[in-house]
Amino acid sequence: MHKLDRLFNPRSVAVVGSKKVDNHSWLRTVLPFQGPKYHVNIDRNEWPSATELGFPNYPSLLDVPGEVDYVIVSVPAQVVPRVLRDCVAKKVAGVHLYTAGFSETGTEEGARLEKQVVQIAKEGGLNVVGPNCMGIFNPKLGVGVNLGGYYGDSGHLGILSHSGSQSSAFGQGSGFHNIKLSKLVSMGNGVVLDSPDYIDYFGQDPETTVIGMYLEGVRDGRAYFETLRRVCKTKPVLVWKVGETEDASRAVAAHSTSSTSKPAVWDAMLRQCGAVKVENMDDLFETAKLLLNLPAARGNRLAILALSGGHATECANVFSKAGFNVPQLAPESYKRILEHFDIVGSTYANPIEGRTLSNVMNLNNVLDVLNDDPNVDIIVHEVQVSNRNNRVTVYRGHNPDIFCEFRKRAKKPYVVALSTAYPYAPPEVTAAVYKQLMEAGIPAITGIQPAASALRRFVDYYRNRGE
Repeated sequence: MHKLDRLFNPRSVAVVGSKKVDNHSWLRTVLPFQGPKYHVNIDRNEWPSATELGFPNYPSLLDVPGEVDYVIVSVPAQVVPRVLRDCVAKKVAGVHLYTAGFSETGTEEGARLEKQVVQIAKEGGLNVVGPNCMGIFNPKLGVGVNLGGYYGDSGHLGILSHSGSQSSAFGQGSGFHNIKLSKLVSMGNGVVLDSPDYIDYFGQDPETTVIGMYLEGVRDGRAYFETLRRVCKTKPVLVWKVGETEDASRAVAAHSTSSTSKPAVWDAMLRQCGAVKVENMDDLFETAKLLLNLPAARGNRLAILALSGGHATECANVFSKAGFNVPQLAPESYKRILEHFDIVGSTYANPIEGRTLSNVMNLNNVLDVLNDDPNVDIIVHEVQVSNRNNRVTVYRGHNPDIFCEFRKRAKKPYVVALSTAYPYAPPEVTAAVYKQLMEAGIPAITGIQPAASALRRFVDYYRNRGE
């Protein structure tokens, strides 16, 4: 068992310091949790409202019957050392310190209290998340549901983040992108458990197949490098690193007290480890979609099925500038395409412009030809969602079902790029199509340029692995 297993998969939970004045927000983060859960507060005036939520109340953690795996602490910084000593005595597996007011304040008192936290944790063998963070989100168990907004259903993307607000955005964004998380941790200052600890845990977690992170810096560069290099051998790791300028470095030091490094050094380290660099949250999600849903990339030769002649030239321009090859198809493929393709008003080179592909048989024929063509490694399908006469279409009058059926027989990575050309469909219509495609295992990416960037990172990941 990994040392963080009980922290991420607790059997029992206690919340210390919840208050009615903020609607018992921290108690509510574990309301769906089905195991024993407790409210600990020395102020008995807070007990009745906690009881209404279904929590038994205790004045001290030491009064709680039975074992406690995970403790959420929301008390003033001066009180934290006393609570941590109780956690050590109770043999708690892990503690989430929501409390701020430590070295990030730049004060002697904050630094002194942080040293106490570190000393108590290390002497007592206590795993501490934070301080100054939002803690753990495990959707399967219903822990930390304030971060994701969903529970009972989990996925395979694990996230670690220095920032609490970015953690919340990851949780909410995962739902928007129709990617469920396995687990998420907002690590805050990371004075006891640091990023290498979480990377190591996600590396062995069977529920996590892709790892993403938002980092402001690292405390122990050697430990980070060695852990990342080891884990990258078995799982994709996507790294969004900030603090790359002098101004950003000052912001990082004030926020999480992390130390930064020069971008060139950082980028070289990521390449040596085999990690994937991303520039923002959407980059991370778009790349994760491909890694989670597609078979491994075997090359960079694209077949592109575009909306029109103008869109075909745009796609060829964008993808080739991103380093992809848009090759001629095999002669046999052109013979098969022309059996069901009207060349008047359309082009059937690669990219293929599908003005005449409104017939289901014709479109399926082209998709199957691309699926078999030996010159093609990846199929990119540009679609445009529209709502005409109360009927949703995505490509030349077709609804998404035809793409979902093709996905079942696709032998190559198959990606849908949602065109950003005007006119736009109503957002709820686009969202419904997006959801249908994603549920069928088809990564849908909005925009040609974002699709090219995500595919570039996807292909580079497998190329760097030597696959």
